Amino acid sequence: MTSLRAPQEEEGKEPSIQRLYAAIAVNEPRNQRIAEDVLRCFQNGGNALVLTERTAHVALLAAKLREQIPDVISLTGGKGAKETREALARISATPADRPLTLIATGKYIGEGFDEPRLDTLFLAMPISWKGTLQQYAGRLHRLCEKKREVRIYDYIDIHVPMLEKMYHKRLAGYAAIGYKARAESVPGESTDIIFDNTTFLPVYKNDLLNAAREILIVSPFVTKRRVSQMLPFLGAAQDRKVRAVVVTRPAADFREKDRPAWEETLALLHAAGIQVAFKSNIHQKFAVFDQKIVWYGSINLLSFGRAEESIMRLENPGIADELLGSIQK
Repeated sequence: MTSLRAPQEEEGKEPSIQRLYAAIAVNEPRNQRIAEDVLRCFQNGGNALVLTERTAHVALLAAKLREQIPDVISLTGGKGAKETREALARISATPADRPLTLIATGKYIGEGFDEPRLDTLFLAMPISWKGTLQQYAGRLHRLCEKKREVRIYDYIDIHVPMLEKMYHKRLAGYAAIGYKARAESVPGESTDIIFDNTTFLPVYKNDLLNAAREILIVSPFVTKRRVSQMLPFLGAAQDRKVRAVVVTRPAADFREKDRPAWEETLALLHAAGIQVAFKSNIHQKFAVFDQKIVWYGSINLLSFGRAEESIMRLENPGIADELLGSIQK
């Protein structure tokens, strides 16, 4: 997860995706994080493909990586035929025992590009369309001797609503093509399945039952049906002296005709002794148990949503802390 913030716009206006891409390209902490991840991949013998949507971003990341990795190869459109042939020849000439590090624009890496050694993809800029994600991931799926696992590094811009929504779409796309979630920052981290709206509940309930100190649920929307379903588990947690807090949107965020149902649902939480906090126009959807177990995705955990929504479960204190911080600001 990144600390990227949206550029300032006129009041009430969201920045365009092109403005956000421009901000991403020059965001030093984000670029540094990507460079460190790519360097670690290189040091571990991985063959990396870094994809972005901006040619200037390719140049910036390539320059940063060449400080540590000697043979970074950049691939972008607009080059002459000779320069393109030379870059492809460098890839082909790279010995099998030397890791590859390629940086390219997504438009360049089309269906015609084929390098079977690639095993790690870095999405340096966000995308949302599942077809594009499948095409990019497909660059890793070529058969190659000794390749047993492929990885995709994704960077979640949780502080920018448009970019976070794009990640939610990618999360569903990862689940559709069989990927699992892994938090890289914790050594020995277990791999966790990405769940959809029909499969997450049993595991989620088990985490509610096993919480030892505190439960935080951030759900922009709440419904009486889902809250009634969760109350026995939240009540059991309180009986164990576990602190339970729900963060949701205030009444002012809803149309007047929807407020009676909202008030009825909130009354259930208050009657059960659940602490409720309000944050206007909140867009994040997640839960944190004991400041280490994280459920994060597009599912409102205290309401019902669409079947195509997805959520992942991770055990990662760092991500938990980042999410907790995003609510407190």
